[in-house]
This record gives sequence, C-alpha cells and structure tokens, in this order.
Amino acid sequence: EFTMHRVDLMHGQAMAKGTMIVLPVGKKKGQKVAVGDDSGVMTVLYMKKGEVQTEWKSPALGREISSVVMQAGKDKLFVGCGQSIHGYTRKGKEFVKIKTNLTETIHHLFVDENMIWTGCEYIMNIYDNCKDYGFAMVKDRINALTCAPIAKADLLTALVACQDKMLRMYVGERPLMEHTVEGPCTALGFYGENPAEREGNQNKQGGEVSVLYGTEQGIITLCQLDAKSMRKLASLSDRQQRPGMSGPGAAMRRARVTALHTADVVKNGSLDIIVGREDGNLEVWSLGEGGAAVPSAAKLEQVPPTLTYEMCLQESIQALGSGNVTAGEHNEVVLTTYSGKVLGFTPSQAARDPTGSEMAHMEESANTGVLTSLVSSSSSKKKSMSQAEEASIKQEKERRHKSLESEVEKLKAALEKEKQQYQKLSGEKIAMQTTTKVTHRFSLNSEEACYFLTLESQAPLELVTLRADVDVDILDHDGTQAILSKSKGDPVNPLLATYRMQDQGTRFQIRLRTVEGLQGIISCFVLPQTSPKTAHLVQLAVKPLSLHEKISLADAEQDVPMNELRLSGNFTVTDMHQWLSLCVNELPSRPTDEEMIIVYRSTYVGTQLICRYSKGTASFKSDSVTSISVLKDVITKEATARKINMNIAVDVKDETFPRFLELIHPKLAFQHSLTQQVRMVEPLREVQLQEGETQFLDPQLQMVLQHATEIQQQFELQPQRLAFLHNIVVAAYRHKFRLRGHQSVEHRVKDLTKLLDSYNMEQIAAFFEEPID
Repeated sequence: EFTMHRVDLMHGQAMAKGTMIVLPVGKKKGQKVAVGDDSGVMTVLYMKKGEVQTEWKSPALGREISSVVMQAGKDKLFVGCGQSIHGYTRKGKEFVKIKTNLTETIHHLFVDENMIWTGCEYIMNIYDNCKDYGFAMVKDRINALTCAPIAKADLLTALVACQDKMLRMYVGERPLMEHTVEGPCTALGFYGENPAEREGNQNKQGGEVSVLYGTEQGIITLCQLDAKSMRKLASLSDRQQRPGMSGPGAAMRRARVTALHTADVVKNGSLDIIVGREDGNLEVWSLGEGGAAVPSAAKLEQVPPTLTYEMCLQESIQALGSGNVTAGEHNEVVLTTYSGKVLGFTPSQAARDPTGSEMAHMEESANTGVLTSLVSSSSSKKKSMSQAEEASIKQEKERRHKSLESEVEKLKAALEKEKQQYQKLSGEKIAMQTTTKVTHRFSLNSEEACYFLTLESQAPLELVTLRADVDVDILDHDGTQAILSKSKGDPVNPLLATYRMQDQGTRFQIRLRTVEGLQGIISCFVLPQTSPKTAHLVQLAVKPLSLHEKISLADAEQDVPMNELRLSGNFTVTDMHQWLSLCVNELPSRPTDEEMIIVYRSTYVGTQLICRYSKGTASFKSDSVTSISVLKDVITKEATARKINMNIAVDVKDETFPRFLELIHPKLAFQHSLTQQVRMVEPLREVQLQEGETQFLDPQLQMVLQHATEIQQQFELQPQRLAFLHNIVVAAYRHKFRLRGHQSVEHRVKDLTKLLDSYNMEQIAAFFEEPID
C-alpha cells in the first residue's frame, strides 16, 4: 500500500492561494522551495542533512504576497504583491519592479519571455516589456488564470476560469472561445508540464493542450483543449467512495478544489493527479500504469482513476508543487496551508518518524530487554541489524536533540521580545486591531438547498456567535466538534446562537437554511484563541431569492407555463442589474452585455426564473408566483426611491400552480408521513411493553416500530421542515391573489392550513383554483 510521510518545512504568516513554487533542479540534486506570505516577505528554503535552511529572504514588500510564479522556461521568480510585480533571480537579486496602474489586487500571474499576464478580480491585464499591452474585462470573477500555446498567434492563449461556470480563452484582448463547465471553476492545471514552459517552444504554432480544472462542487476534469473545442477525457466525481468506509457517509461530496498538480509520485510510469481541497484534504489519484502521455478517454473509461493516497490537514490547502526536496530518491509533494505551514509529503521511509516517538520506543524496549525476549528465534539476525541501526539512531537522536534545543532557545527569545512589546502597548489600552487573519466563504449547496458558512482562522478558534435579523434555520452537521447553544430570539433578532469549540481547529463549517422572500443580514462574530481577545465580525447578506442558483440558458426547461412581470421606463441596464442583484446571488458586479439574459433555478422547489433586461425594458418569467411577487416589490421600491417612473404589467397564469404543487409534492408527502410515524412511535412502544409480542400488528406499524429510533432522529434533525414547506405553499397562495389585486386573503389561509395539515394533493390543487369571493 502506498503511503506518504509528512515533513514540516516552515511555519510563516497566513498564505494566499498560489504563493508557493518548487524551483527547477539546479546544480545540486535537492530542489528549493520559494514561498511568499502575508508579511510580504519572499523566502527560498531548502533541506540539508535533514534540516531546513533558508537560502535568502526578500525585504518586506509592504503588502501581502498574492501570487508567486516562475518565468516560463526560465529560472526567474516573479511575485505579485498588491498592485506591483517584483522579479527576482535564483540568488535573490531583485532585477525588476513594475508598479502597475491597477486598482484591484493582482491575484494571478503568468510570465512568458517578455509578456506578463495579470488577473485581478474582474480584469485581465497584459504587459509587454513592462509596458501596458492591453486588457480584457472578464464577464465574471476570475478564479484562476494560466497561459498555453493553444491558438495560432504571436501570443500565448490566456485560459481564464470564471465564477459563472465558464472557462474562457483569450488571445491578447480578443476573446477566442468559452466553454461551460460543471460549476464555478476554482483551480487550473496541466496534465504534465505546460507546453509554454518547454525550451525552444514556438508560441505561434498552437495546438492541443491537456488541461485539468477543479470546481466549487469538488469535481476535477481532465480535458483536451484546442482553439475550437474542448474534449473531456475523464472526471473525478464529487461523490467518490471513501476507502474503508461503508454506508451513507461513504459517498460524501468532496470539498471545493483549491489546487491541482501532476507528478509521478507513485512511480508507476504515469503521472498522478494531486488535488488540494478547501477542507484540507490532500489526494493522489492514479490514472493506471503506462507512459507519461495523456491516457485516452476509452482507456480511462475501462480503468477509471483510483484514489491512491488521501489525508486531511483540517485547514485549506493554498498551493501544490512537487520535486526532490528532502534530497532522497523520491518525487515529493510540497504544499502550503492557510495558516502558513509549508509541508512536504514524501514516500521515503526516512521521514516515517518525524516526532522521534518510534525511536524513543525502540530505545526503551532495548533497555528493558523486552524486544530481545520477544524475538529469540532470529536473535543473531536481529542483533547484527540492530548494531547497524543503533549507530544511525544514536546519530539521528543527537542531531534532533541539538536542533530542538536551538529551536527552543530561538522561540524563548522571540516570546520574550513579543511579551515586552505587548506590555509596552497594553498598559491601559484596549486591543483595537486584530492580530490574526480570519476569512469566510458563504456558498449555496444546490443538492441540499442550504448554505455552507466556512470560517477559517490563522489561530485556533474558540467561539463563533451568530445573530440574524431574519429567520434562518441552523441545520445539524455531522462531525461538528462544537457545543451549540441557542437562545430564544425576539422579532428583531430571530436567530441567536453560539458554538463553543471542543477541539483545537482553525476551520469551522456551519449549515444554514434561509427562508425565501425575506431580506436581512447575518452577523457572525468569530473569536480566535489569541491574546488580547479580539472578535472578527463577518456580515452576510441574505437576499429575498437566496435559494436560487444560476444555470445556463441551455439547462433551462422549455415549454413550462410561466407567470410574467414586464417593466418599462426610464432606467438603464446598470440600474436594473443593480436592483436584480439585491434579490439574487451570483450576478457579475456589472452588466456585461447591452441585453442581459440570466436564468435561475430554485434549489429547494425546482422552479425557474428567466430574467431578460436591456435599457428601458425588462421581463421576468417564472413558474413560481412568489419569485415574481418578490421581484416586483424590490424593484418598485428601489425605482420609487430613485424617482424613476415605470410601467408595470403582471401576467399570472393559473396553469403554473398545478406544476408548482407537483414540484413540492414529494417533499410534503415525505414530511407528512414522517410526522405521522413519529406520533405512532410512543403508543406502539407501549403496546410492545404490555403485549410483549407484536406479530399481530399491521406490517407497516411493525416497520415503524423496528425503525423507531431512526425515525425520531430524522424528525429531530428537521422539526421546522414541515412548517417551512407549509409556509412556501401559503406564500404562493397569498402572492397569487395579491398580484391580482386582492389585498388580504387571511380568511382563506386558515382553510388552506387545515387542508395542509390533513394533506391531500388533489384537494389543495382544487383549493388554489377556487375563486376567492
């Protein structure tokens, strides 16, 4: 079985994504690692005789380092820091500094011969010999950027991974192609080396390139890209069976992909795919034995990729690389984590005992003579081995002892210095500035129709407190090592909850379900274990159509009856775009066309929303009357505040309601049967206690008795679910008649609630069709 052993190389400040690279082989066999962190210092380190040495450090650059790359085919280092780019030689000499006129931070860099591509949040800039060459406004947020000789041109083709589930290609400023992918693309890599990095490479020829991309849903895809098409070869699904696990937890959805790399780590002749994820999972996927060439789609179908090695670091992986770092004979994986750790993973057995616990155990057992009595049969063989081993163990022990002593002395001095500095500051002052970095991600999980709030801190977390001014359900989360205390809220703060951490961890995830139609803010106070105590405030906007996810126009269902809201007036595309962004997520920060067409699907109910707007006109179609009503309320309120006159026309179609009830029926039927089963559990248990024998019961009641514990657990997990579903149906009924001019339908809502409690699909559908008067 293939295993890898961890080697700690460095622990610096917090690190951004893509700020570490393994330098190519130099004069010596061992490769060096270049890493930049939030202190703005660039460090190049290497290993010598089992100890980590620093070759050089740059002076502090004044801002956090956000990107570190090698010049294609050369051994020069380029660093993105704020809005400037710094170039270093291998020896640490700064030979170029470019101060750009950008307003956004440079998050992505690619450097060719004399061309530089930079990726900020929405803008891709190109520089030729340090001068502006051109720029492209990308339609949505840039998550990853790289370049390769794909199109036949004087320039390399830029490959841009975007938040709107698109992979875009640009030649200079000109868009070449765009391909739809499975989800927001979060990482890019090449299978093998990037063709742009081969020496003597002719950019002008173009050709096919093997590209890897990873998505927010955890899917990794290997594909062939050329100037005209994209051919998918294999996909590492987001629901891979975890090794050594069975049951429902075995097919867990994998976390967001943060880094991708390929290298022959397993030494079977073909390149392995190395994956780093947001939850700290490091995975090595093997594509079978064979040459370094890209395997064909047919071969990958017969022999799918297999998970060779996996381990979890409990904090997100920010960068991946590989090389011979510890000076053995192995190809090792090097990675950086969010809190600033630089770690090596090597198959070498020499790194098997990093803490020295095995060594101490061997020494102990040798002293007590337990080992000799246990293995008396082959004692002579063992003795000859142990003598050779003893000397190396002794030598290693002395070396480790000396290095630990010097490390402890350095730490003592650093601690003393910090203490004195802090005492000077905190005589009578209160901590105003935080000393640790905290980041968050608030993303919609379309499968579970809920939000995942992921918090990550540089220091271990102590407390997380939530407060919201709208109704939000906290969903139970398996594997959460924290104590949850909920307080009874009031109308101003319906949600008040605190998580107290049990284990030392720097990453924490909370599952929340919002209620559509409500608008508000969730305030999250994060308290890391630092001194002085400072809390970080994270504010999250809850939008009225928060459970809607963006889909492509091609994925939208056709021939579905739709309600329509038509607006016309003296507004611009930007105005309408801004008003729509108050209702839904995943909209680009600014409109990208003169006529915008955007499609959404409700992750909970399954209804659709088609938005089409340009200067002066807008049309919104949906099979959910609630979505139409919410949009009408928000847009008219905003337009009134801006004193913009608008003509509003609403077309409510009766055919949409049977479809809406059909979509929600499976969820309602399941929840009702669960509620009825829960009511039966206690009486049935009483019958069982008194009678002892339950064979005379109906088979369905026997089944409820057998699965009583599971039914109760499932009900406890979702006590609000039935009320939540009832509210969706009642809201649809209210909005139907509100849009037709009836201000109050409360006298009818009571009858509808009674029907929902007894639940009969046909009766509810008939009730919706009845006139209100």
